[in-house]
Amino acid sequence: MRGADKAAPDLLLTGGIVLHPDGDLDNPQVESILVRDGRIAALGFEADQQAQAGGIASVDLTGKLVTPGFVNAHYHSHDVLLRGSFEGLPLDVWSLYAAPQQYARRSSREVYLRTLVGALECLTSGITTVQDMVAVVNADREHCDAIVNAYADSGIRVAVGIQAADLSPVEAAYGWRSHLPEADVQRLDIAPDIARTRQLIEELLAGDTGPRLDWVLAPSAPQRCSEDMLGWVADLSRRYDAQVFTHVYEAKIQALLAREKYGRDEGSYIRHLDRVGLLGPRLTIAHGVWITASEVAAMGAAGANVALNPTSNLKLRNGVAPIRSYLDSGVGVAIGCDNCSGNDAQNIFESMKLFALFSGLQSAAGVTGAAKAAFRSATLGGARALGRGQSSGALRPGFSADMVVLDLNDPAFVPRNSIVNQLVYGATPRSVDQVFVAGEMVVSGGRPAQSGLSGLLSEVEAAAALLRRDLSEVAARNGSLAECCLRIHKQGETSPFELDRFHLLG
Repeated sequence: MRGADKAAPDLLLTGGIVLHPDGDLDNPQVESILVRDGRIAALGFEADQQAQAGGIASVDLTGKLVTPGFVNAHYHSHDVLLRGSFEGLPLDVWSLYAAPQQYARRSSREVYLRTLVGALECLTSGITTVQDMVAVVNADREHCDAIVNAYADSGIRVAVGIQAADLSPVEAAYGWRSHLPEADVQRLDIAPDIARTRQLIEELLAGDTGPRLDWVLAPSAPQRCSEDMLGWVADLSRRYDAQVFTHVYEAKIQALLAREKYGRDEGSYIRHLDRVGLLGPRLTIAHGVWITASEVAAMGAAGANVALNPTSNLKLRNGVAPIRSYLDSGVGVAIGCDNCSGNDAQNIFESMKLFALFSGLQSAAGVTGAAKAAFRSATLGGARALGRGQSSGALRPGFSADMVVLDLNDPAFVPRNSIVNQLVYGATPRSVDQVFVAGEMVVSGGRPAQSGLSGLLSEVEAAAALLRRDLSEVAARNGSLAECCLRIHKQGETSPFELDRFHLLG
């Protein structure tokens, strides 16, 4: 059950240039925006008239650009304090150091701090809504409460999914059973007991949510989940009309595993998800790099979504997703920034730019529109993926007043030739001046408005120091395993496959 959003003062924004995802993106015009009860009440002349009749105070945004709030459609808050810790590691090796399951229980205060820091970084990047696939080890309810409280204090809008998987690491990873030492195989071939996690997820879905928080479903990845578990997820999704987020075809070795493991489904994760009842408008796959054209077409026909993460897919050596194919096939396309330790920044501008550049490379020379597609994917596409396509992602009457105000005196916009091109290819979080969520100003002058983050910095650094100490222990424990996994990864990179996502023009 979704709670009502908290009230914010009514206001009239005047003088700002308003960039509508479905409007003129090159040369948008000045337009007033009336916000009432946290929603867009009216635009343009009608907004001015209603505000005057109601005696509503106005805010002058002359020299500013107003856009819908951006949506970070794929993110993990659990490793915020590990940002900057890793470089050059492929996905499976990186996870041996970054996954929360590798660490002793963290304090609830640390969980609160890392969640808050990540949320505030998102907000100062113009992200008003984030989808957090968070690992909550051992179904720790105190950690869930810390996450909820941090998001409430930040002011951001969020869809939280507790990541879950019930197959052993050996069962879910390519080459581990045949290439790891027997002692490692025995140690890692134990399926987790997620009975408490399943109970927790059901309780969260059935309970009341905060005014800006939705609970969603987050099976970690199809190869990590049994058919029984995926069927349970599909049933919950139907019962609670809950969105589902999962990792699919992130790395080549995962595609190789699909060909080995899912003969019943023609070696396809997408057909497997379809058979268990998950392929449809409520499903968003994250990454979708090593996917075939027929699978993309099946996703489009089913109305499913993809959250593309171009930055982390480069840093973790996964390759480049077929962005152009997704856009052309009717798939709902959103953009994410992914982990703080697998990307190192919740920078939606950087993600939009890479999205546009890769989309351009995958198009014929002379074809334009990549920047427009990136902007729409980071707004309307993200809202659709989170099940909010009828209430956010655009500045329309009745939609949530989730807005970003950017300074047009920033060098990225001087001179003004095409607003959308300069936003996507040139702007950075430096351009962000104000951010509103449900009409409440949560960023002012480029800084969080009410969080008191500056007073928490010493506490954050102390928590990070403890985590770094534990990271050294994790690295020592997993060092030999990581070396084996790196060899498996290199073997997978050179194994024959029907497509090549390391080829940028693919």
